[in-house]
Amino acid sequence: MTSFKIGDRVLFTNENETGIITMLIGDSKIKVLNKSGFEELVTIKDIIHFPNDTHKEESYSSMSKLIQENNNLPIPADKKFVQFSKDKTSHLEFKADLHIENLIEHYNHLESFEILQIQRNRCKVCIQNARKHGFPRLKLVHGIGDGVLRNEIHSLLKDYGLKFVDEYGFTEVIIS
Repeated sequence: MTSFKIGDRVLFTNENETGIITMLIGDSKIKVLNKSGFEELVTIKDIIHFPNDTHKEESYSSMSKLIQENNNLPIPADKKFVQFSKDKTSHLEFKADLHIENLIEHYNHLESFEILQIQRNRCKVCIQNARKHGFPRLKLVHGIGDGVLRNEIHSLLKDYGLKFVDEYGFTEVIIS
């Protein structure tokens, strides 16, 4: 059982960064809001309790104030990853790159199944957006690799009852 709890201040062991715990995930992972205002998913072994007894509180930014200030603010456009782009020539075809590095910033600590779930969820959002905005076609970029993501996408598309064509590195979905 972990000795951490929500609201604890922590120090990252592999970098000079502090944060506050916002969520406990199982016995090995924790979501931390870092001092820059971004949430990170980290393993318990990568953080330690913030040494409050050796440092004064006023020497560091107030994490609770940072949480309150950033909770209701939208993420600035320059901080977001572009994931749903319109074809510049036809304006009828939209593309979503599902490579994990295009979806989240820090992913090296995630397990393969966690990465696949993030990619699958993003795929669902892209399909919903395409339907909502009336796009006739959607290209889902999955790469060529071992085909794990491709197979997951195809399974999802079958669940939605959508027609699709598998191309080299992407799947083209017929929405309408």
